[in-house]
Amino acid sequence: MHQFRWTSAGGLGHVSAGGAGSIGHVTGQVFQQAQRTLFLKTLKSLLSDPAGFAPRAGSALLERARLAAYRRLSPQRGAVVHYGVHRNGNAGDTALFAATRLLFESHLGKQDWIKLPVRSAVRPADVDRINRHAKAVLVGGGGLIIPDSVSASQSGWQWNIALADLKRLEVPLVLSAVGYNTFHGQSAFAQKFAEHVTETVSRAAFVGLRNTGSIRSLAAHLPDDLAAKLRFQPCPTTVLGKLLPQYAQSGETAGRHLSINLAYDRAERRFNGKVEECVAEIADAARHLASQGWRVTVALHDPRDRFFLPLLRNAGLSFDVVDIAHARLPAILAFYQGVDLTIGMRGHGQMAPFGLGGMIFTLSSHPKMNYFLEDIGQTQWGVDIRTPGFRDALIAGMEAVIVDPAATRQVIHAEQDRLWTLMAENLRLCAPHFA
Repeated sequence: MHQFRWTSAGGLGHVSAGGAGSIGHVTGQVFQQAQRTLFLKTLKSLLSDPAGFAPRAGSALLERARLAAYRRLSPQRGAVVHYGVHRNGNAGDTALFAATRLLFESHLGKQDWIKLPVRSAVRPADVDRINRHAKAVLVGGGGLIIPDSVSASQSGWQWNIALADLKRLEVPLVLSAVGYNTFHGQSAFAQKFAEHVTETVSRAAFVGLRNTGSIRSLAAHLPDDLAAKLRFQPCPTTVLGKLLPQYAQSGETAGRHLSINLAYDRAERRFNGKVEECVAEIADAARHLASQGWRVTVALHDPRDRFFLPLLRNAGLSFDVVDIAHARLPAILAFYQGVDLTIGMRGHGQMAPFGLGGMIFTLSSHPKMNYFLEDIGQTQWGVDIRTPGFRDALIAGMEAVIVDPAATRQVIHAEQDRLWTLMAENLRLCAPHFA
């Protein structure tokens, strides 16, 4: 383990004028700590993902540049401010935020979008600017309702806006396909969350959550009258084939192609402390299909997911690797267009291929995975990987899905039609705010 030490000399820490020395010293310490944090974060990213460092850094800089430009330039009046994760580095985020805008435009017409980072602190001046020029604020989709993804969040969840500034927002607020995203055994939300989310739902013109499990969970934080405002608005990635029909699967077998996506972030909560054992069982189940002529690909949705590659190889599985963590939307969709069956642990590692008409089977390690299967009425399309000895259930489940691909795809298309109709009904409610 390498040890790194950050040193600094001179700078703001030595300001002294008229009694301001102590203030300058504190300011200097804060500045140096920020420098050290940035340095270590950059170094960690470089060491963990050398190949993807450049595109990841470039995308992050572009996101910062958009925010800086918004704060300096005069934005166009009548735009929609979209708070989301508008940079590459996670294939699910890349797909879902683009799909969110596509969904709104497919029903409500072309919009002028201003894309702002949901995790960056919203300033009072940002709210003033929004009130002057924007016609609406869209927050979502994604698993934004989680207590610890944003350090020192002003809200207690990922939309990093202070309560006082939220109360000053004058334009219509719309939340779409937002998820309650807590992991197994995760700590509770900060005390400020309850007041903030109550104010958010109270002020919002529309509150759409991406699954009914999220509705149940968020409703527990709200009074009954506000809980009644929560509506089921599925993630638009579940209907990607309707939004971008050129990427929809044709319905014919693409060549016995199995894709696996495993999620390393928060592994201690996903695998119940048994990472190697779980990966070995997944690898064994995949080898079962490989013995029947299936080609296996491991799809990296996040750079951290490379952790699993040696474990899968050590378990005797042969596979190709496709890194879509930094890919743009067309490349992500083109990959999943050619996959017959996807088994995965990430929400969008299941919803995106499903949305293109691909068969799925879920490696459940997070409540949201079960929420999705419940909402499409297919709880048998998943197995809890925290249960020891799940290999046999995984093999049986995959075989049940692929034994009659035409029948499975018919179920998928029927569910897509139902979700599409539901989304259209919800967007009619939002239409007055996007005219």
